[in-house]
Amino acid sequence: MEDTMLRLRLDDDLLDDVTHAIPQAVAEAESILERRLYASEADMEAAGDLRGLVIRPDITAAMLLLIDASVGANASKDAETKRQRAEMMLLRYAYRGV
Repeated sequence: MEDTMLRLRLDDDLLDDVTHAIPQAVAEAESILERRLYASEADMEAAGDLRGLVIRPDITAAMLLLIDASVGANASKDAETKRQRAEMMLLRYAYRGV
């Protein structure tokens, strides 16, 4: 949590908002990807998920954009731009039915 706050340069008074925004960002990312995200290869194998995806640095960056769009001090246009950029980053890994 501390790392997220630091990377987004958010004040401590937004900690509760960020705490609630993280699961929302994960759910939004998984929806875009049409895949479940896992912290490690071992977690994915344990789940028996052949379509899953291990979180990579660029996926983390996309989720940080989604969190920032939700809790950062954004004009609505800025928040939408962040969401669009996050979606573009995630779509590279979207499930394509193969």
